Amino acid sequence: MGIYTHGIYSYSHLHFHNFTLGLEGVEFNHLGNHFSPIIALISPLYYLFGSYTLLIVQIIAILFGGWGVYQFARERLEGIQPALMMLLFFSMWGVYSALGYDFHANVVASMFVPWFILFYERGDVKKTVLMFILVLICKENMAVFMAAIVAGLGVRNFFIKPTETNWLLTVILFVSAIVYFGVVQMVIMPSLNTEGISNHLGNYSQLGNNPREIIETILTQPRDMFYLMFESLKEDQFSFKLKTQLHFMVLMSGGIALIYRPHYLIMLAPIYAQKMFSSNMAHWGVYDQYSIEFAPIIALAFTEWMQNLQLKQLKWPLLIGTIATATLFNWHPTGPNTGFYKSSHYEAGLDVPAINRMLETIPDDAIVSASNVLCPHLAGRENIYLYPVVKDAEYVVLLTEGRDPYPFLPKEYPEHLKQLRESGKYEVIEEANNLLILKTKPTSLETP
Repeated sequence: MGIYTHGIYSYSHLHFHNFTLGLEGVEFNHLGNHFSPIIALISPLYYLFGSYTLLIVQIIAILFGGWGVYQFARERLEGIQPALMMLLFFSMWGVYSALGYDFHANVVASMFVPWFILFYERGDVKKTVLMFILVLICKENMAVFMAAIVAGLGVRNFFIKPTETNWLLTVILFVSAIVYFGVVQMVIMPSLNTEGISNHLGNYSQLGNNPREIIETILTQPRDMFYLMFESLKEDQFSFKLKTQLHFMVLMSGGIALIYRPHYLIMLAPIYAQKMFSSNMAHWGVYDQYSIEFAPIIALAFTEWMQNLQLKQLKWPLLIGTIATATLFNWHPTGPNTGFYKSSHYEAGLDVPAINRMLETIPDDAIVSASNVLCPHLAGRENIYLYPVVKDAEYVVLLTEGRDPYPFLPKEYPEHLKQLRESGKYEVIEEANNLLILKTKPTSLETP
């Protein structure tokens, strides 16, 4: 949230987004970390909504995606069934785990997908291409997702309506997605991130050291790839629980439709691979933003299944039952911030108005190093660092308790704050309401 808020601030002032919030303390163009040009496109909204811009954009995007599911279903189902299909979409865990924390460009990208498929099926070339481009410029890995979506649509139409399909458009879109991903991932991003900071391919180092080796391993080691869908190659004790949790949530949210409409399973292949082949445990289960792509695909697959269901008497029990199970298991907490139906969800545990007043005393042009959760609120400036990176920061602004002190462990954080106060490098400007504001003494400033 802090990184992308800093991005829309930079773009709205007609500057490149210089990534300064990495723990490595190395600055470079953020497009070398995540290729998300769409952030520049939405940056003018910063003048209207300030630091809340991306949260508003993300919520509107999800509503837009749900409306796309409704429009897709309305052309295939009758009565209130399209509305219920939209309800199924909004009942899925992927939506709420994505909204539970931070802003993520792949959430926005995923919400263009129902519209892309809708316009493709209608044969509306201009709107299809527009949605295709919008998905691609959200994030570099979305190009692989789009290639799989186009491949799935091609497979479906080859068997159902081969003479009615625009095969030239289909081939162009598929090739464009693959070429775009290759150029961005292997040429543009490395040129902007010459030191390889935050190399996301590192999550797949167990498969290879570069895209070619990773693809080769996937194609030549099918047994290991199947195994990774359920467990870790390192026999991690948590892998089975987390990975089966994902499979269970897919099934409970209507994933059975993927069996009856397997072209949608083709669309999800890179998402499964992205999650399950990673060595990062955070990717495996149902937490955070890593499941959002499942929501529109499952909803569309379920719509098509209902459209062609032979046993009509089963349609209503299946639809109502799936909405019920998706909702029931979604309400089982999928993360610390997803219990929106609980009053405690809306209790910050902090005196937010008082903290905001204290933050307003920091000059807008000052360089700041801040706690993780404070970064989005202080990102409207040229340079901001994630503490403990300080460099040439004039102010250090920290929450003393009440929130995750990342990257510190909770048990070590109080001792670190004590040492910081006693270091002699800083003057305490304010300390109240669980907020500590320090000003760097001139002799302690580091020349960048």
